[in-house]
Amino acid sequence: MSLVNEALKYLKEKQVIIVTDLDSDGYLQEIAGTLVGGDEGCLVIQQVEGESPTLINSVHIAWIYEEAGEEELDQEELDQEV
Repeated sequence: MSLVNEALKYLKEKQVIIVTDLDSDGYLQEIAGTLVGGDEGCLVIQQVEGESPTLINSVHIAWIYEEAGEEELDQEELDQEV
């Protein structure tokens, strides 16, 4: 399965962070938003509701992961304190 298909299968409609292989002053670019779709080599991310979505060419995706929400982070901190 392609990266686009796998990402859509597991992460569609979730908050994600996509890290690209595009270098900007020595740093990799990260794009955060809701994965809303994709097809034939690109993913569609909605960064700000009401604005146009961002299309990301899958050739430039280094990795993609689900963004941890504040509730998840708070629970992890509580678990570490115990």
